[in-house]
Amino acid sequence: MRRARPVSWLVAAVVVVASAASSCAGDDRPPQVPPTTSTPEVPIIEPPAQTEPVTVQRVTDVRTVQLSDGADMTVKGLAAPDGCWAEAATAFAKTMLLEKPVEPTSAGSLRLADGTDYALLAVELGMVRSETADDRALQEAERTASAKKLGRWGPPCVQPANPTPAPPTPAPAPKPVTGCSVDYRVTHTWPGGFRTDLTIRNTGDAEITGWTLQWKFANGQKVSEMWNATLKQSGQDISATAMPYNQTIAKGESQLMGFTGTSTGTNTAPNAFSLNGHACKLG
Repeated sequence: MRRARPVSWLVAAVVVVASAASSCAGDDRPPQVPPTTSTPEVPIIEPPAQTEPVTVQRVTDVRTVQLSDGADMTVKGLAAPDGCWAEAATAFAKTMLLEKPVEPTSAGSLRLADGTDYALLAVELGMVRSETADDRALQEAERTASAKKLGRWGPPCVQPANPTPAPPTPAPAPKPVTGCSVDYRVTHTWPGGFRTDLTIRNTGDAEITGWTLQWKFANGQKVSEMWNATLKQSGQDISATAMPYNQTIAKGESQLMGFTGTSTGTNTAPNAFSLNGHACKLG
């Protein structure tokens, strides 16, 4: 007697045959390609074009200049130069500005390479008046210059009340100095350079006439421009001689001068000054 095969065996056989038939017939559908992620394009940023620095090509007077881009500029905040001081003020402007890089602003100001506001410096040194009553910094600079009798706030622009007429005499020879002090103050620094103000005070018992201030640098510093004095440098030795307009320092009065210079690394302040050969105190 033959035993009957289980139904489950028959079902499995049908499944195997169907699968084989499907494989032989093939699949007409195209193969599925997995999606790919595209790399976004990175925009190329061009560096800003290099522009030539603006320089001063012509100085008409203390407040009127022509820039290298052809623009004529009247510096905001400065009054017209006084006749008695116009020549000295123009000489100052040429020393500070001519062929130097500057930064003109949309407000009409002019900044030097070290960031100094030119108008403020000119008023502070007594080169010119301020014409703006609402600019506190310029008004304070004018009060300071007036109190110190600097530039146009001193002779010959400002004469003492009821002066006694005197016959013209030749320029006197330098007088011996009986007492002096020097305040040397670095006001601005930048890579490779610095700006310094020097205040010379007559602490003696007689006026100083025809002065020359001397000192030595210790770290190879070099003076680039000097104002309110004529520069002479030989190695580390510096001489600053009075201009024709500031020959005299009265007893108890002071004279401000200054310069810009270059340095590499250390910039030690001088520790000794002499005025017409007389040793001055510091500070």
